[in-house]
Amino acid sequence: MFDYLKGKIEKLSKNKIVLEKFGIGFLINVPDSEKFSENDKVYTVFKIKEDELKILGFKTKEERDIFNALTQVHGVGEKVALSILSTFSVEEFQTLLEEGDVNSLTKVQGVGKKTAQRIIVELKGKLNFYEDSNLEDLVKALVNLGFDKEEAYKAAKDVLKEEKDLQSALKKAISLLSSRV
Repeated sequence: MFDYLKGKIEKLSKNKIVLEKFGIGFLINVPDSEKFSENDKVYTVFKIKEDELKILGFKTKEERDIFNALTQVHGVGEKVALSILSTFSVEEFQTLLEEGDVNSLTKVQGVGKKTAQRIIVELKGKLNFYEDSNLEDLVKALVNLGFDKEEAYKAAKDVLKEEKDLQSALKKAISLLSSRV
């Protein structure tokens, strides 16, 4: 329906925000409202049922893709998918899938051992947000240097848009991350 909404955000609770645009306040269910700033873009999924219209929002397209993939897994509904996304970052979830880490998934409320195994079997290898091997290498290098994985991922994506040489990209990413501190 809509790819995203952009506007002024008011945090209502840990899992709800109101995005105001054109004099309309959109109530949006999110995995974690703390990820959003005062004026932000929210990637959306609209759920239309007989008696209700629900908007689900995500900080990134990757989060939305994970949500959509999770809700296709038998036994995983919206609530569990949102709980998983509020527990793990995109990078942590991808690593968890690659490593087949059932124990970490079962720590999420609503996810038992069988559901965790089903999620891993059905989604492993299907959600690869590192389309570029340079992106993966750059993120790993930045994390090894002590930078936060999520911040490293964002910086690496930004830098690799302009710089294809890995060594130069690493220098620019370090500079970018250091200036944010």
